[in-house]
Amino acid sequence: MDTKGNQETIEKEKDKKFKLGIFFMGVIYIVVFLGITTPLILLFGPYENMKKVFVSTVLGTRHAYLITDYMSQETINKIVGVKKEEEPKEQVTQNIATDLDKIKVKYTSGNDISRYDIHTDRYTGYVLEIKNPLGVKVAMTKYVGKIGQKTSEMAEEHNAVAAINGGAFVDESSDGTLYAGTGAEPGGFVISGGNVMYPKTNIKKNNVENVIALTRGGQLIVGDHTLAELQKLDVQEAMCFRRPNIIINGETQVKDKMADGLNPRTAVGQKEDGTVIFLVIDGRKITSPGASLYDVQQIMLERGAINAGALDGGYSSTMYYKGEVINSPNAWDGERSVATAFYVE
Repeated sequence: MDTKGNQETIEKEKDKKFKLGIFFMGVIYIVVFLGITTPLILLFGPYENMKKVFVSTVLGTRHAYLITDYMSQETINKIVGVKKEEEPKEQVTQNIATDLDKIKVKYTSGNDISRYDIHTDRYTGYVLEIKNPLGVKVAMTKYVGKIGQKTSEMAEEHNAVAAINGGAFVDESSDGTLYAGTGAEPGGFVISGGNVMYPKTNIKKNNVENVIALTRGGQLIVGDHTLAELQKLDVQEAMCFRRPNIIINGETQVKDKMADGLNPRTAVGQKEDGTVIFLVIDGRKITSPGASLYDVQQIMLERGAINAGALDGGYSSTMYYKGEVINSPNAWDGERSVATAFYVE
């Protein structure tokens, strides 16, 4: 009797393991199947809006090559809705010079900061409004050329009350590996305390870069400028990032509601009274994919921004406030190393 009972127990255990094996194989099959077919459906299926969002989102990441290596520029333009006759008009819009007279800085002392959280069905956002723009400074990784630093690390080293990740960086490791995410080398140039912090040699003062900068008087400058131009404007803090700009002189710069797809975002803006706006938006999650640049623009308008520019988003998007990171960075290992940051003294 005991032998028969033991045999039945063994058979039940084998049957149970077999069914579990079948179940997990089925799950793996479904995951692999969806992983292969979903991008194909999004790229080549009949769902035009979904296709546009998908392509725009990937193009807005450091993995844009996944699209550009397999599609012609003509095909990409058709999907995202870019027409050749529209390009010159957009180019003119992007080159508007910031009118510094529109900003009348009201507060030049203290570090009064107000926090606002935003919750929608596509993203969660965090806003910090800094009344005194003179307290906003630029930090750069102390390991430049080797590796970047986390936004929170740079903030703590400068005894900052608040900080957000900064602008462009060269995404390459010391051995030449692309897309390494090291944040070792800033893109363009970096100014801090009125001094050119990067590059230290071979400075090309007449190269045009898209910048986010602050003058000695605390006025925010966004748009295309050379280093020589910024020095004439007595800029004290500056970093570079790519176009498009968000708002210049109260005029919106982003026309496409799905511009740059749905991604985590970081941006800086300024109100008429000089108040600086830090904005970080989380994304790349199943329940919250993120925001488009148009969404960023609308938030900045609602906050009263006269000028606003985008910073590095995606895995880099980080907001530090009162001793902790308050958003949810999307990097696989948590907060990402970056080359630069804006912080508040």
